[in-house]
Amino acid sequence: MIRKSFNVSDAEGLRHDLVALKDSGELNNIHRMFFQIYSSVLDEVRLKTLTDVIEDVFPDVPWMGNSTSGNIVDSELGGEIVVSATLFQDSTTEFDLAQYDMEKMDVDDIAKSVLEETAKRPWVKGIEIFYTIPSTSTTRFCDALKDLNPNIQVFGGIVCSPDLMSPDSMVFSSKGGFCRSGILVAFYGGVNFYLNSIKISGWQPLGRTFRVTRATGSVVYELDNMPAYEVYHKYLNIANDENFFMNALEFPMFYEHNGTTIVRAPAECRFDGSLVMSSDIEVGSVVRLSYGEPNTIVDCIMNESRSIDQFYPEVIHIFSCAARKAFWSTREPTYEIYSLKKIASNSGFFSHGEFLRENGHLNQHNITLVMAGMREGEPHVTGRHFSQLLDEKASSKLPLAARMATFIQEASKDLENTNQKLQQMNERLQKLSGK
Repeated sequence: MIRKSFNVSDAEGLRHDLVALKDSGELNNIHRMFFQIYSSVLDEVRLKTLTDVIEDVFPDVPWMGNSTSGNIVDSELGGEIVVSATLFQDSTTEFDLAQYDMEKMDVDDIAKSVLEETAKRPWVKGIEIFYTIPSTSTTRFCDALKDLNPNIQVFGGIVCSPDLMSPDSMVFSSKGGFCRSGILVAFYGGVNFYLNSIKISGWQPLGRTFRVTRATGSVVYELDNMPAYEVYHKYLNIANDENFFMNALEFPMFYEHNGTTIVRAPAECRFDGSLVMSSDIEVGSVVRLSYGEPNTIVDCIMNESRSIDQFYPEVIHIFSCAARKAFWSTREPTYEIYSLKKIASNSGFFSHGEFLRENGHLNQHNITLVMAGMREGEPHVTGRHFSQLLDEKASSKLPLAARMATFIQEASKDLENTNQKLQQMNERLQKLSGK
């Protein structure tokens, strides 16, 4: 399995790269291939000139693509448009596409179709999902896929644009053309095809817990019987203004769901203090605010990435939340994934949300790094060693110290108030007992 990626500026440049690939002799032992386009440019006319070139140079070869907040090529920031060719060398490897328009089909019907299409392909071992920015919660779609064979891994991301405040996004493929409100699905499998998908956060929960006391679907109205927004305002001094979304990204919520930890950031704060999430949160859920500490994040990625390294992938697909890209300041946006460079060829994009199936449940995450390692055949132990990141102190551009100081101050006040109330109750009990 081989992955070749090209930074593309125009159609003629792409044509030159594809003709060179075709004439290189690398395709002699290739049994199947497809092209993938990552684009932070949402210009359908421009993108169509590229897909036309692909169809001209490689007729009948499938292609797919999506909009992004930035592109990743071999652990580095790619250009505005990246075209990758995936070349399968094993004759038993299978690949196929399906694309759906959410303006024409309900998400329940789309999920049902994905189940049906998977059943038609008994070779499927992995499903990759590209989901345009949803106008409603993704929970219905995720839950509707629960009947998939438990051995099938599912991973992917919510596609977006460089403007994280914008709902603009698109998916496109040789199967369904260009779509601004759609779901693109890629099926992978075969006798000798192997897949290992994982998620990494690195964000750390703060000690104070809150219980969801009022919520409807993806809208959280109250935490501990107070307007949900007050948690961000009181403890982190985050105002409900045009910057709320970006400031709140720094402190997502942790909660347990479907047997795993979900990281969820509010997408919107309404005038009434309710928080709109990208998927449902049940009443009674216990949540914690969390924070990102650069060195802890790097250490976490280094430790968790070892499972990918030991899998010996030939190709790695990366879905990294755009909030992680925004997190780093003096570093390159891909600083945290430099260690993957020595493991295998990798490509991917900065997303609006991430999908991963764990314990038989498909969950949607925020501010998470999802990786899917793929290979054909048994592992090829090449003698390489897992590389370490530079031993320098990482830093972010977010005002973490100020936010943390506010949290500690307010949490301390809460603890003091609680102690005072307990003391008062104890005094009353003593009076009632006549002591």
